[in-house]
Amino acid sequence: MGKRLGSDEEEENEEEEEEEEDEEEEGRWGVKAWGFLSRVRDSFPLVQCITNFVSMDLMANTLLAAGASPAMVHALEEVPDFTPHASALLINVGTLTPSWLASMKAAAEIANRLGKPWVLDPVAVSASGFRLRACLELLDLRPAVVRGNASEIIALSGASAGPNK
Repeated sequence: MGKRLGSDEEEENEEEEEEEEDEEEEGRWGVKAWGFLSRVRDSFPLVQCITNFVSMDLMANTLLAAGASPAMVHALEEVPDFTPHASALLINVGTLTPSWLASMKAAAEIANRLGKPWVLDPVAVSASGFRLRACLELLDLRPAVVRGNASEIIALSGASAGPNK
């Protein structure tokens, strides 16, 4: 007959098993991340970025390092010709003007119509009524990803819930 483990030994064994499972999970995430990065590098996607002046250089260099081809195209006059060629779209509202908003909405509508993913970064969404309304209009266009910090997500979710929150 086998030896019965005491409760301290049982807890220790359970902790060791959990640690092993965590290590296996971490290993899988690394493999998954490498797989995603490899897919980006293999496809060399063209990513249209309508982003703020502060982050244009950083965004371009990050996309290049990942194996994508960034294009900082924000003029409304270019959107109908350019957006259909992009593999994905990034909209960052850090530099928000009425003309940029028109470009953002037009590009998002084209991306949706063509089944291309797009990301909304609602920078400082609660800073002004104009910015909040603009982000809610963009949110209505169904981005694949909303990339925001906690306060931006809370502001969007609270505002989109309407007056009867």
